Amino acid sequence: MDNEEYITTEQACALLRVSRRTLERYTNAGRIRKYRRGIRNVVYKRSEVEHLRDELSEVRPEDG
Repeated sequence: MDNEEYITTEQACALLRVSRRTLERYTNAGRIRKYRRGIRNVVYKRSEVEHLRDELSEVRPEDG
């Protein structure tokens, strides 16, 4: 892979504050791309997750 930092599905969910199912929906809708590391391991580029988080924060107000 390249010099990008990759994070796990669990880490991506935590950064986005969404469930695994919602992350899967975002992936299926083309809002974010998943990458395979080997046969079973799925990872996400941290920069892409952070970009999506920023997009979502413009639409979804923060708690509190």
